[in-house]
Amino acid sequence: MFRKLAASTVMALLLAVSALAHGTATHFMGTVTAVDKDTVTIKDKAGKSVVVTLGKATKYLKDKKPAPAADLKVGTRVVIDAQMDQKTKKYAAEEIQLGVVETAPKK
Repeated sequence: MFRKLAASTVMALLLAVSALAHGTATHFMGTVTAVDKDTVTIKDKAGKSVVVTLGKATKYLKDKKPAPAADLKVGTRVVIDAQMDQKTKKYAAEEIQLGVVETAPKK
C-alpha cells in the first residue's frame, strides 16, 4: 500500500514539474506565410492563419542555437512560444524555433 502511495505521489510531482517547465506560453507550430517588421503570420497544422507580434525581446533559435531574426522567412517551418498581450489582445512571441524552409516539390 505504501509503495502505491509513494509511486502515485512521485508521478503527481513529475507531472506538475513537467507542466511548470512549459510555463504559460501558448505554442504554435506551422509554416511562415508572411513576415513584417512587427509581426509574423503562420499557417498552423489545421490550416488556420495565426498572427504573432515580434518584439525586441523575441529570441530566435535554429538547432537550439541563437539565430538572426533575418532567418525568419516565408516558407520556414517554426514553433513559436507566445504570450497573450492583455492590452492589445494579440499574441507576442517570446521564442521562435526555426526549422527547415519548405521548397516546392520537383516535377
